[in-house]
Amino acid sequence: PPRRCPRPSEAIFGILRELGGPGGRSVPLPHALEVLGARGFTPAQVGAALDEYEGLDVIQVNPARTRVTFV
Repeated sequence: PPRRCPRPSEAIFGILRELGGPGGRSVPLPHALEVLGARGFTPAQVGAALDEYEGLDVIQVNPARTRVTFV
């Protein structure tokens, strides 16, 4: 069967998990933005994904918006 294309927020979350590595608890946000931008995601898509997953209590973004931590 054909593989389903994930929503941008799902793809962004998957990339963040990859950047965290095995057992990774957090990712520097500037590095993540650089990688995500290189993969074709817009800042608006990244912001929406962060808001969505933060609302689901899956991640936390620190107040300075420099680090994403997986809950």
